[in-house]
Amino acid sequence: MREVKVEKLNDLIEYKLYKKMSSASWNILASLNDDDKLLFGTPFMKSIDMIGSNISKGFYHEDNDKKVGYYMDAIVSLSEGMDHWLVLMLKRNAISKVTFNVLRDLENPLKLKLRNRTSSIRKG
Repeated sequence: MREVKVEKLNDLIEYKLYKKMSSASWNILASLNDDDKLLFGTPFMKSIDMIGSNISKGFYHEDNDKKVGYYMDAIVSLSEGMDHWLVLMLKRNAISKVTFNVLRDLENPLKLKLRNRTSSIRKG
């Protein structure tokens, strides 16, 4: 599978999925009390924001090895946000199971698209 070329970052499927996740994450952050925001809301949001930052860096970088590195960093940030911070918020009853599932439903397609993109760049 060859990397699909797009002209603008906002047209990249991975970035579109990230923006949906970011919006839902921001709603979570806004719903938390001040203590929960400090304890896990802000670190959660930072990990989510790093997904978009790394997708952007990968999209605009010329060097394929560095592109792959940035997309892999996006996967790591996604895992941090979902597997650590989101789970922690659920366990501490800061979010509902429904809210948890909304974000989890966005995670798998985003992770798959990022992995596919790195594979296509490597084969490129």
